[in-house]
Amino acid sequence: MAVGMSAAEADRRFLKASPEDTAAAQNVYRRIIDHLGATIDYPRWHQVGHPAPDLIASWINAGELYLVWEDGEIAGVVALNHEAVSAYKEVDWAVEAAPEQALVVHALGVVPDQQGRGIARFILDSTIALAKHRGMRAVRLDVYVDNTPALELYSRYGFTDLGCHTVDYGNYDLTQFHLFEYVL
Repeated sequence: MAVGMSAAEADRRFLKASPEDTAAAQNVYRRIIDHLGATIDYPRWHQVGHPAPDLIASWINAGELYLVWEDGEIAGVVALNHEAVSAYKEVDWAVEAAPEQALVVHALGVVPDQQGRGIARFILDSTIALAKHRGMRAVRLDVYVDNTPALELYSRYGFTDLGCHTVDYGNYDLTQFHLFEYVL
């Protein structure tokens, strides 16, 4: 165990979801979405029903969904790929990177009863390590303008906030998102 690390933190694993994990991953997102609906829906996931079960399944089938396991339970989730909406092409990024050279973060979530335990930071640490291992030039993401906790998380972590941009996600009436970049 690393110095300053709790036993629980030492037991955390960041693993690619397998098809057998589909129902559990969908259930975790459902728990997160329900919690947001019952409290403050900062990212508006409850309002728009995001991510939908079929999207979660497609991320798993494509090998893009990662799970944080701790004590035999899923504590956090994130989708990682190279897919970015058209607004990403209009941003003045700090580093030039072709789509396959930038890892894009989607739908990072922490199980409600695991919040405040460093799970989101662990996901970011693991994402950065994975991106470096794959030879990426940057990690990028967008955050809904009213999602204050996420805006603060990414800024504290060291991502650069490139400001608020109009982003078109098609079926959603949410259009204002901050775009963030972490240069590797």
